[in-house]
Amino acid sequence: MGALSKLLAIDRRIIFLVIAGAIIIALFLPTGLSVAKTPPVKSIYDKMESLPPGSVVLISNDYDPSSKPELYPMTYALFYHCFKKNVKFVTMTLWPGGELLMADVLSEVLKEKEFKDKKEGEDYVFLGAKVGASAVVMQMGQDIQLAFPTDRNKKPLSDLPLMKKIKTLTDLDYAVAISAGVPGIDTWIVYGSEYFRKKKPKRVELGGGCTGVQATQYYPYLDSGQLNGLMGGMKGAVEYEAHLGLKTKEMIEMDAQSVTHIIIIAFVILGNIAYFITRKSRGNK
Repeated sequence: MGALSKLLAIDRRIIFLVIAGAIIIALFLPTGLSVAKTPPVKSIYDKMESLPPGSVVLISNDYDPSSKPELYPMTYALFYHCFKKNVKFVTMTLWPGGELLMADVLSEVLKEKEFKDKKEGEDYVFLGAKVGASAVVMQMGQDIQLAFPTDRNKKPLSDLPLMKKIKTLTDLDYAVAISAGVPGIDTWIVYGSEYFRKKKPKRVELGGGCTGVQATQYYPYLDSGQLNGLMGGMKGAVEYEAHLGLKTKEMIEMDAQSVTHIIIIAFVILGNIAYFITRKSRGNK
């Protein structure tokens, strides 16, 4: 029982070193673990795939740099998917701190050779940031130009070819809210759903993306149909990238996270086995 007793008394710093070592090795030597594809993420992907070329999607990116590791990849994947499918999109943020992040994502996606011909104002519109949460969403439901008279570059929306046929939220074919909190998904569900329902013959569906710790609070919205799909945390982002066939650094980071979880689970199992065996041994003495 000596080895088991030593296992129970192991210095926590050794555990930290083992986990740190595993993370470093996994980052530099990826294991290539497969990513399980779950229905909530696939629902968003399938909806995007079902849209015919020329459709228009709203992508609201309501987060700031503190949530970049989890949510930035979702935005990238959605922009990439839109361009790949020749689906046009309007993007914005209800968080002032998110505007520069959105500009960064756009510039990254536009670096892809296959998207060099995409034109702002025709293939996509970047509205920028607007504070006001529910008031902004309700204004957009009545007239998008009430909320955003100009785009981020101060060009009047009335002069942009894409915005000539998109006057209100009811003119959209799909919407996705990527959120780190409030305002975000909740705001679009509560205040945007009234306008999304008005589209005939079928309402505009809403998809969502959120940080990992938020995901469970949005599952009821999936069951009720208020969200047609959900990407939760980095895993959700990597799932979507996997559907697109992308190879990104987030997949390597997900590898490191998975390996870490496996090691932690192994320590928990071994610790419990050692505890019960040694306790039984002490009870027999």
